[in-house]
Amino acid sequence: MGLSASQARYLSLTARKNNVEYQVQQLTQQKLLLANQMDSEAALWSDGMNIQHLYYDPEGTGSSTTDLQRLSYQIVTGSQAEGGLGMRVADSYGRIVVTELPEPMPEGMTVENYVVEPYATQADYFEQNLKTGNWFMQQIDDAGEWHDQSLEGLSFVYRGVDKEDFAAANAEYERKMESLERIDKKFDLQIQQLATEQSALETEMDSIKKVIDKNIEETFKTFG
Repeated sequence: MGLSASQARYLSLTARKNNVEYQVQQLTQQKLLLANQMDSEAALWSDGMNIQHLYYDPEGTGSSTTDLQRLSYQIVTGSQAEGGLGMRVADSYGRIVVTELPEPMPEGMTVENYVVEPYATQADYFEQNLKTGNWFMQQIDDAGEWHDQSLEGLSFVYRGVDKEDFAAANAEYERKMESLERIDKKFDLQIQQLATEQSALETEMDSIKKVIDKNIEETFKTFG
């Protein structure tokens, strides 16, 4: 191979080597982004595993969420004769939470004493307002006075993870992680193939460089 042909070949190999190095850099960056995504999925999974709902446990044992009802506005405000707790719900301003205004209005009460919340009967909405302190459960004493009751102080309220939610979140996490791991292995294979190509290019470049150096040396000898 002549000097010009060798130099052209060397330049061609250099361009290919630079392209391979660029591809490796791109794949490495994608692997880093993928690793961050996997960390995010793990964090979401951890959060999902720790989501606790409020359950009504009339026995006050709080041992299982399998057969317990979600604590609801209906249970809290329902009459004791019908299986309710005979309590009421108030907001942080002291207004009584109702789904609609009472008719007729109780003696001594006005519209300003109430706040209408049509979605109070939805378990998630009711629970969220209790957890954030927007609403409070109130219980009446023997003297007819209403008092706020904290969630922690009520034996019939049980905080627990719903087993069905747990299973669903775990299955979704495993599905996503399997998909991400397949992509990660694909990146590893591509990087490995590029590394092999890069090594072959470097070997060939070293060989051609020796030829170029030898051609230059012989040229100098010819004109020396």
